Amino acid sequence: MGRDTLTTQPHERDYVLGTTGLSWNVRRSDGIGGCFSLSEGNRDKSAAVTKALTLGEADRTDVWETIGNGVFRRLGQFRPV
Repeated sequence: MGRDTLTTQPHERDYVLGTTGLSWNVRRSDGIGGCFSLSEGNRDKSAAVTKALTLGEADRTDVWETIGNGVFRRLGQFRPV
């Protein structure tokens, strides 16, 4: 099993999955600490993850999940090397 890839700042155009505690949100990073909201209020985490991964694969960018205050774990890597 590999180690998680963590970052404090997703690249511009990367997708970010986050939670309010009650629902899941899919956002897009602006690369300078902010995000644009794409989908809010998803009650089912797996549906939100699937949506974020589908968008990331289509746009050839990475997908991250918020795991703490300013810390993100990569869920999917689709950015060309």
